[in-house]
Amino acid sequence: MMDKQLEYFDVLTSTQKQVFNNLLSAQKDLRVQWMDAIGKTHAAFTSIPGLPETPQTKEALNQFNTWFSTVASNSQSATEEALKVQENCISAYEKQLEVSREVLKSFIDIANPVKAKAK
Repeated sequence: MMDKQLEYFDVLTSTQKQVFNNLLSAQKDLRVQWMDAIGKTHAAFTSIPGLPETPQTKEALNQFNTWFSTVASNSQSATEEALKVQENCISAYEKQLEVSREVLKSFIDIANPVKAKAK
């Protein structure tokens, strides 16, 4: 009976770990796509054909480049930090699962002292 309970716990936790790792992987892929889209958007705006070569246009493009670079940099930093937080949460969750498994095992041993002594 104890083995079945621990086996059930292991299957359940394995599934949960797999879900979290799949979500993290998907978010990493989404981050790469997001950063790529930001770069393409920037390139599209800065290479608009037919813009007049005036000092005002150059100044506007310089300001746009500065602003856009700041937005892209902040977006990259924010997504990196969000991924680190999520990785830390997953790691803490996995450690908690290990502790919970040991607690379950101890509880089963206490609840079934005869079977535990027989082993």
